Amino acid sequence: MFDTRPQIRIALLDDHEVVRYGMASRLSIETDFVVVGSFESSRTMIASLCTAPADVLLVDYALGPTEIDGVSLIRGLSAKFPDSYILVLSSHYDPATVSLALRVGARGFVGKSQDVSGIIRAIRTVASGAMYLEPQMSYQLAQSKIPTILEPDTKTPHGDAKLLLGAKLSVKEREVIRCFLEGMTVSAIALKFDRSAKTISTQKSMAFRKLGVSSDNELFKLKYLLTEL
Repeated sequence: MFDTRPQIRIALLDDHEVVRYGMASRLSIETDFVVVGSFESSRTMIASLCTAPADVLLVDYALGPTEIDGVSLIRGLSAKFPDSYILVLSSHYDPATVSLALRVGARGFVGKSQDVSGIIRAIRTVASGAMYLEPQMSYQLAQSKIPTILEPDTKTPHGDAKLLLGAKLSVKEREVIRCFLEGMTVSAIALKFDRSAKTISTQKSMAFRKLGVSSDNELFKLKYLLTEL
């Protein structure tokens, strides 16, 4: 019997070759899935989508130091490819990150530790135009006591969201601190986000002030409390 379901075109983005190869191979087994591209670089993916569009963009949240990723990537893909639905697949699977990703344009979020069957279900759900969250994550978002509420910042042109993490870190401050905690230098972060080193240093200093720390050592001592960044 032939599968009468409409085909879903999928583009994959992950900087780990094993993950890309394994995911592409598994998804290709599904008769209604067509993997139109598998990419290591966000820039390569964006260039390819201009000529080979996809219905679902399955993207990692945190990529390499020189890559567009996280909030910037989701916003950019949403603006440039409004007909494509973004599904985030990441090891950064916590309520704060999930909530932020959904607020800036993702249609769903799945953790890399989830079963492949769950990822397949998520792709079909997102492709239908619906939102997808694994039930346990939906429960965590509803019940979590950690500050995960997002507030619109009406003072900025794009309405940047702010995450209540004890202190109110802006989206850009959170991205800078996340990269810094991953071992990136100010220069590398500036290159990654196409900002000046002075701007990155200022955003880092503002984040330090809000978090109540005054040195790199103090920040890294708090790293276990900041995993939701």
